[in-house]
Amino acid sequence: MRHTTHGPLHTAASLLTAVLLTAMLLFAGCATAPQGHADRGAATAEPSAAGQPAVDETGVEETVDAVTAATPEGEGWMVSLMGVRNDELWQSDLDLWKESSDAYREVELEKRGETGLYGGIPLSAVVAMVDDPDGGMPYAFQEGLWNEGYEVTLTASDGYSYTFSTTEVDADAVYLVDSINGEAVSPQIAGALSTAGWVRDLMEIELSLAPVSLAQNSFELEIEIGGAMDSFTIAELEAMPIYVEDGGSYTNSYGNTFEAVWGGVKLVPLLEQYMNLTADSAIRIVAMDGYEMNYSGEMFLDQADGDWILAFKENGEYMPEDPGYIRLVKVGPETPNITGHVSARMIKRIVSEDVPFEDFALTIVERDGQEVFDRQTMQSGIVTNRDRVTYYDRRADEDVEYMGIAVWRLLERLQGYRAVTIEATDGFSVTLDNDELEGNDDVILAMYTGEDDQLLSSDEWPLRLVWDKDAAVVPEGIRSVRNVVKVILVY
Repeated sequence: MRHTTHGPLHTAASLLTAVLLTAMLLFAGCATAPQGHADRGAATAEPSAAGQPAVDETGVEETVDAVTAATPEGEGWMVSLMGVRNDELWQSDLDLWKESSDAYREVELEKRGETGLYGGIPLSAVVAMVDDPDGGMPYAFQEGLWNEGYEVTLTASDGYSYTFSTTEVDADAVYLVDSINGEAVSPQIAGALSTAGWVRDLMEIELSLAPVSLAQNSFELEIEIGGAMDSFTIAELEAMPIYVEDGGSYTNSYGNTFEAVWGGVKLVPLLEQYMNLTADSAIRIVAMDGYEMNYSGEMFLDQADGDWILAFKENGEYMPEDPGYIRLVKVGPETPNITGHVSARMIKRIVSEDVPFEDFALTIVERDGQEVFDRQTMQSGIVTNRDRVTYYDRRADEDVEYMGIAVWRLLERLQGYRAVTIEATDGFSVTLDNDELEGNDDVILAMYTGEDDQLLSSDEWPLRLVWDKDAAVVPEGIRSVRNVVKVILVY
């Protein structure tokens, strides 16, 4: 994929960005690529249609967003990686590797007779992300392919490029670096290459390995609606009369717009083969990595500017596992644009039960404004982190399993507050000292309950404040709060 537009970051606080990144990076293992890398996520403020944050009637910026589907983007500079599959390496990835992995290192390298101290990761760790079809952790460097030989092309932001054969270079003796002699630099290549290969302002790394042909694999899209179950190969989907190709784009949280001609099947007529799709219908889309997101029928039925499709072709090419095999986009003659958080990718299963879609809003009240998280935003943060507790319910005199997001993780990017007030729809609230919440994974806002992670019942919906019965630290004055709709920071 290519960026067609790069806009400024939004000024509104992006509470779940660090939550998603940290959870995905710190808890993923890696074979030869550095521990700490994973598909990136950022639940941050999306632009409005005009590219500006939405503002409510009080003049306060109101931001509602979720991750860009199963795997969203990172922060800072970005290097595109192209090989058997495509991926992206972000500045925020390296920042987290420095904290959580020994793959990041400082080495002395000589260039034109001068020795410097360079900080970065071996090229083998980067190549491992795209040298085989596996789009998930752990990545494993395909040393055999490297030794057999293929070409690697390094391209700078000004268009300069350098190509070398892997048979001539030790992949562990070349580095992608972001610091020289303790000073931060834009991404560049350094190490066992001629000085012409020390590409600065690195923008792209391309391997001359043939990409995966989606048409030749065994992937199947699964449909589970109203008790009916079905599955389709990509070839079967492409043969349907509802297959279309047209332009569309999505804009992520950082103002980057991705535009392409997408090919896929229209979603609404596909769903209507199995159900009566209404505005109240609830559609759950499940990704290949288990990530899931819920959508309303109302959103899909809004086709004024184009058709929602399950796309598996991008600019005429079948998509690899990441960002494919199937991605949710909207297409039409006017190239409709959607916000990134609704563009689910790596879609494996579409599910709908006979239960209406119910949205909610969690308001985070800060010193100078507020942020509003909708159901999809909270769901994405919760499903990514999956903080679990066993809560002792005194009324029922039983232990109950809950899954959600730790309160401190939800607020990780905000600073300067001394306490947190958790408030319910009826105004009931508790105020907890931040010193007892910071780093405490045993105090959570839960959205799911039970061993099978069912959504909360109506008497607890949408969120419930609970804590683990064996928590090392139980905040003073804590009480369980049902129907949580507001979090107020106390300064």
